Amino acid sequence: MADYTLPLSRVGPRETALVGGKAAGLGALITAGFPVPDGFVVTTAAYRDFLETTGLAGLPARELHTRIPREPVPDRIVAAVRAAAAGLHGPVAVRSSGTAEDLADASFAGQHDTYLGVDGEQAVLAAVRDCWASLWTPRAVAYRERYGWDESDLALAVVVQEMVDAEWAGVLFTADPVSGRRDHVVVEAVRGLGESLVSGTATGEHLVADKATGRTVSGSVAVPGAAELVRIGRDVEAAFGAPQDIEWAWAAGRFQLVQARPLTALPDEPVVPDAPPRGRRRSSRRRGTRPSQIHGMAADHMPFPPFPMDTSLFLRPAIRAILTATRSAGLAMPTLEETVVEIDDGVVQLVPPPGVRLTGRAVTGLPRALPSLVRLLRTSTTGWRERSECTLVALCRRVDAADLRGLSDHELLEQVDALLSTMGGLMPSRFGAVPRGALAGVLSERLLAAAVGRERAGTMHAELMSAVPCVTTSANAALERLAATVRADPELLAAYCEEEPARVAERLRGSAAGRALLADVDAYLREFGFREMSIFTVGLPPLRETPEVAHGMIKGLARGRPAEVDAATRLARARAELADARGLRARLLAPVVRRLVDAARTSAGFREDSHYQLVMTLAVARRVVLELGRRFCERGLLDAPDDIAYLERAEVTGLPPAAVRETVERRKAARRAALPGYSLIRAEPGAPVGDDGEVRGTPASRGSAVGPVRVVHDESEFANLQDGEVLVCPYTNPTWTPLFALASAVVVDAGGAASHAAIVAREHGIPAVMGTGNGTRVLTDGQRVVVDGNAGTVVHAGAAG
Repeated sequence: MADYTLPLSRVGPRETALVGGKAAGLGALITAGFPVPDGFVVTTAAYRDFLETTGLAGLPARELHTRIPREPVPDRIVAAVRAAAAGLHGPVAVRSSGTAEDLADASFAGQHDTYLGVDGEQAVLAAVRDCWASLWTPRAVAYRERYGWDESDLALAVVVQEMVDAEWAGVLFTADPVSGRRDHVVVEAVRGLGESLVSGTATGEHLVADKATGRTVSGSVAVPGAAELVRIGRDVEAAFGAPQDIEWAWAAGRFQLVQARPLTALPDEPVVPDAPPRGRRRSSRRRGTRPSQIHGMAADHMPFPPFPMDTSLFLRPAIRAILTATRSAGLAMPTLEETVVEIDDGVVQLVPPPGVRLTGRAVTGLPRALPSLVRLLRTSTTGWRERSECTLVALCRRVDAADLRGLSDHELLEQVDALLSTMGGLMPSRFGAVPRGALAGVLSERLLAAAVGRERAGTMHAELMSAVPCVTTSANAALERLAATVRADPELLAAYCEEEPARVAERLRGSAAGRALLADVDAYLREFGFREMSIFTVGLPPLRETPEVAHGMIKGLARGRPAEVDAATRLARARAELADARGLRARLLAPVVRRLVDAARTSAGFREDSHYQLVMTLAVARRVVLELGRRFCERGLLDAPDDIAYLERAEVTGLPPAAVRETVERRKAARRAALPGYSLIRAEPGAPVGDDGEVRGTPASRGSAVGPVRVVHDESEFANLQDGEVLVCPYTNPTWTPLFALASAVVVDAGGAASHAAIVAREHGIPAVMGTGNGTRVLTDGQRVVVDGNAGTVVHAGAAG
């Protein structure tokens, strides 16, 4: 019986295989004299005996996950738990303690379950079983796969501790997990239980303190005895010989520690200790992979994990349609479940097929599919526009103007289904219309090189592709007109220069000129505000919901200088130069180049306009989904309407109300954990980058430029870019393109030569390097660099030449 449970005071690192990482850490804290709530551990021996007795041993993960909670716990284990719990008082916390947990290189944080306020023997036993089952959740299995963890002898222990009636609780890091500074400690604190902070559902108060003296460096926390907490953290680090991630609680005038584990993924010590990191930069990684072209393009369109609502509304249906079409043509394809894989709770990745392989059906399937493919590739851009205007755009306008409050939940979902199915019906032909124009663009540039020479051709081709009539060109021109109005009025210019973008509107309301400008900005957002901000999603707001972003772009443009030569003038000059080109070869090729350029320009405009209509659909669908989210908030099921995006479409009506909030909070934590280094398409590890500070990517726009770096992480930082700076960013979409009027060059972590950033950079005649994978991490604000758009390199200005 003693093997099934052990007091925490009798365990330590030597017993990790029996009690798991969490219990071993708590036992070590007790042995070292640190305050820890009373408790015991249900050992891995109990877990293994339970599996053998119930006949579950050896079953696959999916069955273990679902069957463990339903099986009765053997009487001998029940007796052991009852005896151990007899010495505890009041409700308890029941926490998983895995044998592959709280390690120096992999914390497994958040992968296994925790239950708080558990009261009564049966409730404790049920929580223990649920913890055992959490060893086999999809997210835990995927996590172990990422770390190559051997599951052959895997087991889980469970810690049972008295609940601390915490007045304050939180986390203490004995090194700064963002900057890597070992001379700092970081404290995060919330009132009450700390679970909301650890799970990510609360932000809490934040303090950075000097480790040696306890003096505050930045921030503050209201928890009593913050200096004592810093001392305790320093002592724990000294006791265990490495930076620690410590969970603590403050109750009845004293601190108690409920967990301590090595601080994983800690960045290297910064070279310049007094230069704090700017913005919301992610933790550095010593090794990474440069994205391939396909992965770069995926990151350009979807740089973050799709929300569960996105996955159910259009990602799975789109992939299902592709798999069905290719399978019917006779190609061997994986199943939908093998292609759209859940790597964590609600977080998915796409696993591409290992290769193209024909089946016996190809003999008849390919000939049958060929006519459809030909029709698809012959799609008329004019015809597509007309169909889209009559169906998709008309539906979007109608739903967007509708009073949604009178519709039932079911009717709201029907509206979303209608929007997405109409969009899905147009998607294949939209992509069928693009390749011909893209091919025309490639051919025109090559023939132009033969006509006027390779050195002139790159720049001249970009000029010939300038001022393409499309929604993006119109939106950027409208924004520049707003900036020109601000630039010409000292009062308006002062408002933008002196206020943060989020506060500009309040300042403008105080004057007649300001109110007139606000009316113009509102008109701009009504016409162009469907544009997506960061991702092809219903889970994040489009431009029309974030007017501060528009004000940030106006601010940047207004502080810059107007372009000396506009795009239309560059286009006219390039056309005249092509017409006047001398030599027999130039005269013969010029008419062909003109026709090819016209086709490429038509395709480029179609690509931008059709993209805008697709994201218009998502912006309107988001409005409907948010109405559902608002109703869930009224019913007490959600904290914010946006949280509805963490549910799948079927879960809106099919999930028990009691499970909604827990599901959302769990998926928020999973999404946050997946963000660093996330890629929509799963890739094999590639060559390491960033160890030597090299920034290299895909040449995307010719030329060379020298300038200071400005790292812009997202739309909230648009206003930071100054005229002539090198824009360095993680990804781009059409919303970013007005910044290119200010930038001297563009360097992007994701994307390829066909991305929006590359196209617009070529139109502006500025060099661009795409798909670096590490530019935002290696380059820092103010650093002078040389961007070589021909070679795809970015080097320090002092190292150039």
